[in-house]
Amino acid sequence: MKTKIAIIGGGPAGLSAAYFLSLMGHSVTIFERQEKLGGMLRYGIPEYRFPKARLDEDINAILSTGNITVEYNSKVGDSISVADVRNSFDAMFVAIGAQKGKTLRMDGNDAGNVVSAVDILDRIGHGDIPDYTGKTVVVIGGGNVAMDVTRTAKRLGAKTVKCVYRRRQVDMTAQVEEVEGAIAEGCDIVPLMAPVRVEKDENNQAIALVVQPQIPGEYDRGRPKPVNANRPEEKIPCDMIIAAIGQEIDSLPFSEEGVPTKWNNILSDKFCMIEGMDGVFAGGDCRSGPSTAIRAIEAGKTAAGN
Repeated sequence: MKTKIAIIGGGPAGLSAAYFLSLMGHSVTIFERQEKLGGMLRYGIPEYRFPKARLDEDINAILSTGNITVEYNSKVGDSISVADVRNSFDAMFVAIGAQKGKTLRMDGNDAGNVVSAVDILDRIGHGDIPDYTGKTVVVIGGGNVAMDVTRTAKRLGAKTVKCVYRRRQVDMTAQVEEVEGAIAEGCDIVPLMAPVRVEKDENNQAIALVVQPQIPGEYDRGRPKPVNANRPEEKIPCDMIIAAIGQEIDSLPFSEEGVPTKWNNILSDKFCMIEGMDGVFAGGDCRSGPSTAIRAIEAGKTAAGN
């Protein structure tokens, strides 16, 4: 039976679901808040890692299946309500992704030149390329996003780029080749330094990141916890600070409509079904938290099959 299905979010999970549902003959409408599809593949991964022309080829192949309509610049929960979407379709798949960057929780985090890695990559994804020529940049974080902005800052002309991480380099969650690539390009990895506060000048601009030296402690889930080394704090001078300390899901519009959430993640089972809400599914980063594109694609396929 042909059904009308709404997909909220045109990232890898949403596109995957749309593709398989379209092949099954269903009528699919994607609600995408941006002006282009791709989600974090377009607005979160730098061009040098994933050329957008290649992404567009895949997206065009998906749309060519013929049963997919896209509503661009349409943020569900803002320009259109969650209730309206749910009531207008036979089923709804929530695949909104994790497109909010976490903010630093320390003194000085309100400095004008302290920015989120997610915001920087989003800005670049929209074609607004900043100029870091001659700047000293400090990145905070140890994941793939931290490596993305570290290497991107160097490509944008930064004089020096230091990636500060509170654990050992070997404990970084970023792919080893990304870390090695950053080092090969002239970026510095500064391990075992825990950020303490941002030092600002009279114009509310960050001039240094104050850090506390750490040492490896007891192991917890495969990695040693960082422990205060009982050494004096150090200052890392900088012209700007980029925080790459994680991403969050903006699930509030959905929780307000009764969709169950926990820590901003939408609760659904392994089949992407939401208990007590027939025809409502959720998958990808909004369910699992920030993860890989391939897992989001898997979630979209799973949702389509159920």
